[in-house]
Amino acid sequence: MMARKLGREGKVVLKLTIDENGNLLDVEVIDKAGYGFTEAAVEAVKKSTFLPAKKDGKPIASRALLPIRFQLERN
Repeated sequence: MMARKLGREGKVVLKLTIDENGNLLDVEVIDKAGYGFTEAAVEAVKKSTFLPAKKDGKPIASRALLPIRFQLERN
């Protein structure tokens, strides 16, 4: 809410580790942003569900970079 009042936007980059069952094992913050954006991004990712990566048709553990942009809507 504070970021919205101040008209702030931001981008957070997270590195996710996901197992072969689609479970999130780890979240590492690669690029932070202020105004609570980093915390909100980590919280949202922890509440999310994932599909595992596949190799030769079989699920495998993987790592992924996930950029999350916080952008104010323009009317």
